[in-house]
Amino acid sequence: MKIYTNFTEFLNEAFQPNHNYDMIMEGGAAGHMSHPFDEKDLTFDDFRKIVEYGLMGELNFEEEATEKTDGQNLFATYMNGEVMFARNATELKFPMTLSGIKKKFEEHPPTVKETFDLASEQLASTLPKLKSEDLNSFDNGKNWMNMELIYSKNPNVIHYDRDLIQFHNMKITDGEGNIIGEDGNPAKSIVNALEKANAHIGRVFTVIPPQVIKLAKDVDFEANKQKFLKKIDALQSKYNLAGSDPVMKYHETWWRETIDENFPDTDPNIKEGMFLRWAYDDKKTLNFRSLAKEVGSKEAADKIKAFDKNSGKLYKQNIRPFEDLFLELGSIILKNASNFVAANPSAEMQRLHAQIKKESEAIKKTGTEQQIAKVVSELERLERIGGVESIIPTEGIVFRYKGKTMKLTGTFAAINQLMGIIRFKR
Repeated sequence: MKIYTNFTEFLNEAFQPNHNYDMIMEGGAAGHMSHPFDEKDLTFDDFRKIVEYGLMGELNFEEEATEKTDGQNLFATYMNGEVMFARNATELKFPMTLSGIKKKFEEHPPTVKETFDLASEQLASTLPKLKSEDLNSFDNGKNWMNMELIYSKNPNVIHYDRDLIQFHNMKITDGEGNIIGEDGNPAKSIVNALEKANAHIGRVFTVIPPQVIKLAKDVDFEANKQKFLKKIDALQSKYNLAGSDPVMKYHETWWRETIDENFPDTDPNIKEGMFLRWAYDDKKTLNFRSLAKEVGSKEAADKIKAFDKNSGKLYKQNIRPFEDLFLELGSIILKNASNFVAANPSAEMQRLHAQIKKESEAIKKTGTEQQIAKVVSELERLERIGGVESIIPTEGIVFRYKGKTMKLTGTFAAINQLMGIIRFKR
């Protein structure tokens, strides 16, 4: 088993063509959009810059900041004279026709089925009206428009009072279903072309470009800036790191320290496999099937496996101060934002406030012990990042920094979890 001196070395090898690691894309075809704290190659100084510029209302590092909306994701392309659709990575390689996407949702709840039926029908009808120079953006099926379907009859957490197909960006693929890049310009230019052709308004949906959010400087800028910078200073100094150090060094040190505390006499090779498994979800390096043989006894293997079952909680414990920092930052920035997709954000904000308070209390009175514990945990997290009164009717802000598309969601993560507990009793 190879010992890696740092995670960058592991990544360099793991991404080689002949390496056998299984790489997973989260979030269906669109992949997982990171919070700044997910991007562990960002430095502590990068965190400081995002904090300062965010509080100044200037997250337009590489392009205008836009709203992250709470709808249903869909991909569409134009190939051989026909509009095709996808919802996951496999379908980017083997796209669905209009009848295919409708069939995919025929057994879903009526409002979900209606959302995809109506939107896909409109796209199949209107996209072919584009001129060839606009259709060329799809590269005959290699490139896909990433979009959000917002249907007032089929709300998620946020209730919108408009029916929209919001284009986000064009995902560039290699023709084999693998996303290799993205381009934000076609989302704007194609909507503009549809407007010129009077084809952006359908029977139900209106097609819109990314919703640019208007940001303003925080009224308590200096106080909040110092508060967040103090938190970053504390995290950086915990392991005597420099501002130019990537944040992943913190997480590496935390996991190695945790492993050393719990398994002090374990072979370094085994420790490295444990580190890669728990810090970066590499389940290949340390083979659990032959673990007893590798560590020398069933007792030692059982101890590692028991620890493994608790590793998710430990990961949350490790990431929590970073997560809380950026969720609270997002909630403050969003308080100073405007121009949301919701046509009446004040009314939706009040509805969310009332629903969270009412239904959380109901769960605490009648829910199971596990449901009550989850509700209490999420309410505590909500309180740490601003409280119920800081809830804003949006999923968050999307911005680009150092070539990466990232999000600030504020209180949405907590209310999304709360609504899942309330709605699905999970």
